Amino acid sequence: MCKILLSKVLTAASIETTPSTPGSASAKNTSPSPEAIPTTTIKPSMQVPFHMLLLHARFAEQAAATLLVFIQVCLKAIAGFQADASIDNDGKSPKTAKSKFVDYQELYLSGPELRFLLAYLDINTYKLPESVALAIRITMQDRAKALLLKVLNSGQFYKDIRSGFLLRTEAIIQLQERSQKTTLIPAEATKKRMLHLWIAGIWRCCFLLQSVDKDAGGKASKHQPDLINLHSDDSTIVGITCHILSVPLFVNALDEFSIQLASKSNVLRDAMDSILDPRHQQFVLNSMSLNNTLYLLGNLAKLFRVTLIENTDAVNAGQKNRLVDCAVVLLTHCHKYVSGTQTTEFRHYHAIFSWTNISQKEQQLSPAQVKLVFSQLEYLWSRDFAMGTFNTLLNLALPASGGGSLNDASSNTSTSTGVHSRITSTSSANTDPQGVLLAIEVQQACLFYMTLMKSFESQKSRILVTLMYLPSFLAQLWRFMATLGPKGKMQIYLEAASGAGTKGLDHEPLIAILQVFCECCARFFITIDDDDMYEQQKPWELSELIFMSGFLNQFCFSVLSHQEEPKTLTDLATGAVSMATASPLPPIFYHARQVLLQLYERDCRRAFCPPNHWLLLHPTKSVFQSPLQLLASLTLSNKSNNSNKPTNNTGKKSNGFFSFSSKSPPQYATPKEFILKVAQKDRTALQILETMPHVIPFTARLEIFRDFIRDEKQQRIQSLALVRPDLHQSVMVKIRRGYVLEDGYQNLGQLSASGWKNTIRVRFVNEVGANEAGIDQGGPFKEFMETFLEAGFSPNLNLFTTTTASMHLMYPSPTSHYTHPRTGLELFRLFGKMLGKAMYEGLLVEVKFAGFFLSKILGRTVFLDEMRSFDEEVFKNLMFLKKYEGDVEDLGLTFSLDEDVFGTHRTIELLRGGKDIEVTKENRINYIFQVSDYRLNKQIQEQSRAFIDGFRSIIPLSWISIFSPQELHRVIAGDDVDFDVQDLRTYTEYQNGYFDQHPVIRNLWAVLNEFSSEEKRAFLKFVTSCSKPPLGGFKHLYPPFAIRLVLNPTASDTNHDGSPAPTPRQFGSGAQRTQRTPSSSSTTQTQTQTSSSASNGSSGSGFGSRLRSALNRNSNGSSSPSPSPSGASSSSSSSLSSPFALTTDEHGTPAAMGVVKSFFGVLGSGSGSSESVGKKARLPTSSTCFNLLKLPPFSSKAVLKEKLHYAIMSNTGFELS
Repeated sequence: MCKILLSKVLTAASIETTPSTPGSASAKNTSPSPEAIPTTTIKPSMQVPFHMLLLHARFAEQAAATLLVFIQVCLKAIAGFQADASIDNDGKSPKTAKSKFVDYQELYLSGPELRFLLAYLDINTYKLPESVALAIRITMQDRAKALLLKVLNSGQFYKDIRSGFLLRTEAIIQLQERSQKTTLIPAEATKKRMLHLWIAGIWRCCFLLQSVDKDAGGKASKHQPDLINLHSDDSTIVGITCHILSVPLFVNALDEFSIQLASKSNVLRDAMDSILDPRHQQFVLNSMSLNNTLYLLGNLAKLFRVTLIENTDAVNAGQKNRLVDCAVVLLTHCHKYVSGTQTTEFRHYHAIFSWTNISQKEQQLSPAQVKLVFSQLEYLWSRDFAMGTFNTLLNLALPASGGGSLNDASSNTSTSTGVHSRITSTSSANTDPQGVLLAIEVQQACLFYMTLMKSFESQKSRILVTLMYLPSFLAQLWRFMATLGPKGKMQIYLEAASGAGTKGLDHEPLIAILQVFCECCARFFITIDDDDMYEQQKPWELSELIFMSGFLNQFCFSVLSHQEEPKTLTDLATGAVSMATASPLPPIFYHARQVLLQLYERDCRRAFCPPNHWLLLHPTKSVFQSPLQLLASLTLSNKSNNSNKPTNNTGKKSNGFFSFSSKSPPQYATPKEFILKVAQKDRTALQILETMPHVIPFTARLEIFRDFIRDEKQQRIQSLALVRPDLHQSVMVKIRRGYVLEDGYQNLGQLSASGWKNTIRVRFVNEVGANEAGIDQGGPFKEFMETFLEAGFSPNLNLFTTTTASMHLMYPSPTSHYTHPRTGLELFRLFGKMLGKAMYEGLLVEVKFAGFFLSKILGRTVFLDEMRSFDEEVFKNLMFLKKYEGDVEDLGLTFSLDEDVFGTHRTIELLRGGKDIEVTKENRINYIFQVSDYRLNKQIQEQSRAFIDGFRSIIPLSWISIFSPQELHRVIAGDDVDFDVQDLRTYTEYQNGYFDQHPVIRNLWAVLNEFSSEEKRAFLKFVTSCSKPPLGGFKHLYPPFAIRLVLNPTASDTNHDGSPAPTPRQFGSGAQRTQRTPSSSSTTQTQTQTSSSASNGSSGSGFGSRLRSALNRNSNGSSSPSPSPSGASSSSSSSLSSPFALTTDEHGTPAAMGVVKSFFGVLGSGSGSSESVGKKARLPTSSTCFNLLKLPPFSSKAVLKEKLHYAIMSNTGFELS
């Protein structure tokens, strides 16, 4: 039938035209002016085309209906359907069976049906020669258009065509894959050519209908504007978009002719316009499934790519912007179906989106489709597309944005011309049309990439790497953001963070720019080295980094301080009141905070910011802002803070601080107020401490850390008293002097974390197996801990090793599992607990950990920037490779490392099969990161985890996360500085007659002030076992530093009245080292507490009161026997006979008078000067477990200095004499 209809049909010899009446039947189906349309009479004996019947008065409607039926039947036939409704053998009614797809090998490729469609879907087929009357030609065109519009409005045209495209596209893709592996046989090549011809023919049919629709749509759309698929300018393109371009890999199957046809027909532009048109957008999105939406985006990206060369730059720029907008619309629509993580709702795996709520049956994604569809989508985050997307931004002339402060928004001056000069002016991007358009363009591009990263989380790293390595992209983006808004200087973001007006972050239209910048910078700062940042200052100048860190610091603080408080919920039934869950912080906060912390850690490692730049609470003043007052004064959006006012009241720019309100100075409160708010669990204060601890001075955070420990100790005491009041909170262990490490492991290795937090008492056993005398009141455990850690950290044990010879920083040995195969990890866990116990008790440990290992303890990820602290030489080699300008392959590197372990050669593959993967210019960055990751993480992964697990069982991560790695080292080992002699003097206690103004004591302080740095450290180590002063001053030293008068050069330590020295004081739950000389049993003794002197800042009561206290011991009204000539025995018998007996020294002098003699520098009677007697006196000694200095009353400053210097520098041990 198609052949017949395509051929000439004998119908008339001539055509006669007679005027028609207004009421004629033909007038109903022709022009709007029926009285002007003539009636056509056809005479026999002439062959004319079949469509001429559309002009016949009698057969016009039947001819149109016949053509419509034939077009629909042909559509099903050529699409690959077999018409089961074929004519029966008897030639009567057709069957009504349901149509189905034909066999894959029997696809319709060509025939009269296709030629029929190409002929009768072309409006030009119905054109009559100009020799025919104009009225007849108009009638034919109108009736032809009406016929073709009926084809479109039937609703089946694009659905039937889609079915055919699906089959033939799949066939072409299979043949393309086969042709990449081998040469196609002639039959396959022919089939591929025929498939392309079929697609080209049907593709042309679509455009033929599109031209008809555009020509007729304007008139009909006025009457039915709400019908998308009826007489609309975009009706056919909507069908092409929803049904044809959503065919998977459709554009991949087009040949060059079909692509040119699409380009000439502007199908890409029209399709994207239909998606963006509000009239059609919802219809388009609702008519497609999740996968069809994905296929549509892939085809649009592919079509844009293949037509890129044929278009001009201006056209390509417009197409690119449309594609970006379309991708945002389509992917945002997909977000309700997909998720990056598996949940109960999103439980179905998706090869591209990860997880979806659509079942596998509905997805129908084959591996081949996944691979090719993904290759289409990859173009969207390719370097070429990104360069085009940000082309305008990358070509802007933008100056550095580091000058001024955040509040000095009015100082925006620019010498550049063009668009930038308009943007950076005080009326910038909010008023200048070109500036506004550029800001919208950049915002939409950034929103596009944020949408890509959210949709394809598995590709997030690739997207970020693509963006951050665009030429000058991050520097240009930062400088561009600084020009936005009427004030510039990032004020629009600070105002949004502070919730100015009705805005807020959720309503800030340009927030996506800041999000992209922060996400890229968070990854970029991992790769940048110190040479780039400090010496070359690329891509930012240091002044820009200072401004950037200040902005991020203030931005994050503003977000925290302007959160909505949780609402109070009341149960109407019970009346119970509860707090609703607080709303989470916006994602931009975490992105900005990540960059902020990276800059802060860089500054801690190598300073580039001015002093106190990071602090929002002042550390040097006697008072600083409390959180609530600080938040109240945070008025960034205050309109009175105009650009004409200086940054502070003095008219000078603040050096490192940000003035939150230039209208009035901020209010201040004591540092204790912030600490109190933390203790009271204030939500804002806790969030600041958790997320931005660096804005709080270190001393305040250190006090908070000590409060954490004190609070837990108090809670443990209270809870244990309720459960087991009779339970003694201590653990006793025996340690042999020569086997400290072994016995420590045996006794404490299996002790629980709770047991470690109790008091641990140590009893030392000497070489002959006897217990050493004395009861542990705190000292022996400290001695044990110091000895144990010293042995464990020794490189000879190979549990820990040191970095390069010039640094000597400790970290777990990578080869420890060879030397300690069975107990290595348990030992690491034990050492972690021991270090945690030291921090728990406030004891300093003189150990220097490598910076990267301290970062691990804090739970932070370490990468390339920490390699310098690991091995300076390896770091330099990696930097050489990073900046090598020659052929990297000439270096002969592979993704493997060679190691020599105790004489055995090993090859470590950084990647699977890495020894066969050469390092090239393209993958060298990956190689550098793989080497860094192996050296810093993988090779000591198990050892680090065991040590950190033991440490955190005593000290939780939340307690120490408020410190930086450098600050954590200070908490562990103290400040590596000379101690303040005056501070030590202020918190010193005196025993046995010494007091602050005693001549010997004054000589001691004078000598200490004259000591060199080395001598001061040696003295502090001599008396406390640690050469570093306690953090926060000696008021935190426990027990307090004490100086005891040792009067008798030969006797053991006694008081001035001959009684034994006071029993050592117990402190905390730990212990400290005692002197090795066995001590006598303790006796009860009342100690006079010292107080600070207002005049000199020292401790101790006056000499008179001390002397009276000593003499009053013998003035109780009872007689005492006369002293015996033999002083020692007399003293002994006197003390035994009466507690009030007057004791004497070896010279027969009452002991109380020894205090007087020591005050006047007279140590004894007889021959010899006091100077010579002083030189014969014993050396100063110490008990480091009690921070006690035993100081004889030397007669002169010179003698004291000589004896003290010898004692502290000899390193002979305890009880040196």
